[in-house]
Amino acid sequence: MRKDWENLAPFIVDKAKQGGWTIDISKNVADILEDHDVHVSKGAIDTVIWSHHHWDHTGDMTTFPRSTSLVIGPGFSKQYLPGYPERKDAPVLASDFEGRDVREINIEKEGKGFKISRFNAYDYFGDGSFYLLDTPGHSVGHMCGLARTTSSGPASGSDGATFVFMGGDACHHGGEFRPSAYLPLPKEIDPSPLKKIQPVCPGHLLQEIHRTKSATEPFYLVAPGFAHDSEVAEWTIGGLQEFDAHDNVLLLTAHDASVLDALEFYPKSLNGWAETGLGKEIRWKFLGDFEEAVMV
Repeated sequence: MRKDWENLAPFIVDKAKQGGWTIDISKNVADILEDHDVHVSKGAIDTVIWSHHHWDHTGDMTTFPRSTSLVIGPGFSKQYLPGYPERKDAPVLASDFEGRDVREINIEKEGKGFKISRFNAYDYFGDGSFYLLDTPGHSVGHMCGLARTTSSGPASGSDGATFVFMGGDACHHGGEFRPSAYLPLPKEIDPSPLKKIQPVCPGHLLQEIHRTKSATEPFYLVAPGFAHDSEVAEWTIGGLQEFDAHDNVLLLTAHDASVLDALEFYPKSLNGWAETGLGKEIRWKFLGDFEEAVMV
């Protein structure tokens, strides 16, 4: 989010004020980078990539020099540009785009039809270290990132490679993609995500409060009206489940607050996440949100 959120497009500001939201941003992304000797003002950042257009994912591009380009997802320009004030109801600001190179990536075309799992994928650097994935549904042009954190072989991948899946807003809660047919709810969850049940939580307690009593279906479905296209969003979530099934992929989504106490933040590195056991530690932490339901 941008520090001066009151300067967002009126469409957003009015919604925030009418909703009585409390928004307190102490630093912009550019400030945080500068604090750690990444000199944004001197052009240290070549490109910013937006996962999608929502205001809590776009920051403030005016804090980056015009030499810093902006990458957006397929269909973004037609759907959301021009920005405010040129278009009065626009959810994005024209100032974020002015005077800089804006590149809308057609992932299917530029990736030449390459797919990772079900998603069209674009090898951003051409060396297998970072992919942009076309993950529609939540919004037009929504993209996820897949970053290789370790590799024991060629860039194309081999045994020993690990990845972080940057899920953006493909979904908003662990219960939207877990459990799944690939990753069923365990019979025992150790350590227990429920503070009042230590150290091991019997899985059947959670299954009993599941919407369908299933151990292989997510707890939640996408709320109607919350996504640009709920049906497509569910298709994308199905793809997340395919990645999530692999122990060498750490899947993180932007709004999953359950993992915050387990993660180290920038400038710390996630490269060693597999060796520390982080993936297993956080996998079922979202179930802690159901503490009161289980204990009733």
